[in-house]
Amino acid sequence: MNFKKIFFILLIFLITTSNAFAFNLELVGINGQKTNVDNFKGKIVVMTFFDVGCYYCQKEVPTLNKLYELYGKNQKNVVVIGVDPFDHVDQIRAFASQFGVKYPLYWGNYSQTTPLGGIFATPTSIFIDKKGIPRVRVPGKISESDFIEIIKSLQ
Repeated sequence: MNFKKIFFILLIFLITTSNAFAFNLELVGINGQKTNVDNFKGKIVVMTFFDVGCYYCQKEVPTLNKLYELYGKNQKNVVVIGVDPFDHVDQIRAFASQFGVKYPLYWGNYSQTTPLGGIFATPTSIFIDKKGIPRVRVPGKISESDFIEIIKSLQ
């Protein structure tokens, strides 16, 4: 078994540094709509934290677009969203337009990411189970197959 496979298997079974519920993470969409991660309870949430100036975040957009389409545009049991805790909503809106983002983008207050272990690098993807518990945290760009494998492990 190669190192990458061993690392990935360990990653699947690691629980994030906190078992805190993500329920109090308030989000503001690029069109002004407000939501809370609690609204997604009962679904697996793939929440990718990004920064509009991050090269790897820009490169990850096509993969997240595919996942969003694959899992029924958030109408099935998996929700795919992007969250930028750093930039202004206008900058996030411009990012969506420039890179052809199809999945919902939100602004989230950086201080609210503490229960998730904070966000120290972008992209960082956090996978939240159906009970609302963050289960897997992956800093850095992820391949489509790795996203799918992690999602399947949470179903």
